[in-house]
Amino acid sequence: MPSDARVQMALERLARPIGEFRSTVAGALSQAEAYLADQEPDAAKQVERLRQELGLFAEGRIDVGRFNAVAVQRPALSMAHRDRLQRAVDVLRDVLERGGTLHVVDVPSGASVTQAVEGALSRAGRAFGAVLAIELLSGGRYVPAQHDTLLDQLAFRTWTKAERRFAPPLVVTVDGADLHIGGLADFLDGREKLVLVVRGASPPAPLVRLITPGTMVLQTSDDSGLDLVATTSGTAIAALVPADAARFLHDPAQGREPWQRLTVWHMPPAPKHALGGLSAWQMQEDLRQLEALAAGPTTTAPLGGTTSGSAPGPEAVDVLARWLLSQADLTGAA
Repeated sequence: MPSDARVQMALERLARPIGEFRSTVAGALSQAEAYLADQEPDAAKQVERLRQELGLFAEGRIDVGRFNAVAVQRPALSMAHRDRLQRAVDVLRDVLERGGTLHVVDVPSGASVTQAVEGALSRAGRAFGAVLAIELLSGGRYVPAQHDTLLDQLAFRTWTKAERRFAPPLVVTVDGADLHIGGLADFLDGREKLVLVVRGASPPAPLVRLITPGTMVLQTSDDSGLDLVATTSGTAIAALVPADAARFLHDPAQGREPWQRLTVWHMPPAPKHALGGLSAWQMQEDLRQLEALAAGPTTTAPLGGTTSGSAPGPEAVDVLARWLLSQADLTGAA
């Protein structure tokens, strides 16, 4: 796990959704283990397990052997399917035993953040694949040629609506120069939550292109707003960026219009130089897009203030005017 203290801080803020995912997997594991125990081919072991489950209640009152023969109904699995059931149980245990490491992705310098996130979600998705495999086995609908791959990886694009509501949050460490984040939009569905911990210099507003009406988007240099990311009922993405990058929050709960939902705490100067594969023009476009989204219905955006949910006041207009002047090339002007 990366040693960056911001990673641990982000994990702590995401404790609630992480706990919900782990609780879901733990519940599935408990049921799967009980089902696996029911497949015990040794009758003596079946009786002994049932005796332990009944405990003192049955002692001296119930003939556990006869009760086991008469009352307990078990679907018969072939040995091959029993092995697959065992493997599904192992997958669920493995997902749980990975603990916090399951929710951390360290993207090597120069690598694709989109591919890294896709791989991490596919590995975590094995839990959903295991649950589906168990359902198919218990229902007699398991077809090896179609379903054996469920326990390897399960890509996010194949997750159901219900599975996406229990999607595992991820904390992703990545170089600022590698913040080509357009592909991450594919994973912003259900209740998925991504927190990017940016290493080194960062483009000023990398997340602005991921703003949609129903997606919470946060850029912050500390933990401001992370609690909202963790507790929102929808999908969310956040980036912990250097203090000289733009800092803003897009909260879908704040209104119907973009300027109502968007609060800009800091708008930096437009960059003059490229960063990694990102040109200065691309990064300037991100800032212009942020400016456009924050613009109110009659005047300009509430830059530099925290006036989301209402039209920008005179102070915000002054902040925007100063920022626009700072970006203008006045060389040679009369």
